[in-house]
Amino acid sequence: MYFKIYHKKSKQPLATFDEKTIVDFCIKNKDTLNNYYFSTGGHKDLMEWEVFTVKYSELFEKKAEERDKKEFGRADEEEIKVKKKRSGSAFTVILLALLIATYSTYHLYQKKIEQNAKLTITQTVKPIIKEKTGMEKRVQKESDIKLVGEMPKEKKLVKLWNKYKNKKMKNALDLKDIKEQMDSYLPQLKECYIKRAKAGDTDIRGTINLKIRISGDGIVRDVILPDKKYCSTLFGDCIISAVKSKKFKVFKSREQVFSYYWNF
Repeated sequence: MYFKIYHKKSKQPLATFDEKTIVDFCIKNKDTLNNYYFSTGGHKDLMEWEVFTVKYSELFEKKAEERDKKEFGRADEEEIKVKKKRSGSAFTVILLALLIATYSTYHLYQKKIEQNAKLTITQTVKPIIKEKTGMEKRVQKESDIKLVGEMPKEKKLVKLWNKYKNKKMKNALDLKDIKEQMDSYLPQLKECYIKRAKAGDTDIRGTINLKIRISGDGIVRDVILPDKKYCSTLFGDCIISAVKSKKFKVFKSREQVFSYYWNF
């Protein structure tokens, strides 16, 4: 697989990398990654850095493992495990710092989306129609562009967390937890695709980006589809219902917001 890097302002391709060299690029440019788009399919598949790192987290993990093996030579696996626990790898530390940094940029990313969303709000009532995208649309709602889901009270969450005192509970879901849960929706996504295709929707294929907010009890409170192609469509509603149908793992924070995407 090959990855293309685009500059955000010009949206012009800057370079092409394979699965190994893309990680090296991210490490060397960790302080300026938000200036670039990442893609596996050209302009139709541009991804923010936050989306890219969640979707392809295994590349970073694989690179870290390769560097560790190279560092410790041909020592047997048990010796490698002991050395990793004692000394760790500087390269692994850098990767972890890089991944954690993506979450710290969430608030800036959220404000940017909300500012762009304000420009698209309209008070003109429109009937359900099929636009040029070929997908049936409905009247746009506030929840299509803003995080408006009702959050549970702190006391209720604390009461729930106390039940998990004897169990391991994370302060926030990590990349593995998120990917595992998102993969569990794939059968339902297939049903949504078949259902809407039979109903006459066309041009469904593409990259569907999602912005998801979950509360500490694991319940999905908001799902936003920021791309105009899927926003306010009946196909998009089916996707949102699927994501809200299952709980994530309980974690010890009031809320967590992350971005993700699927290719259809």
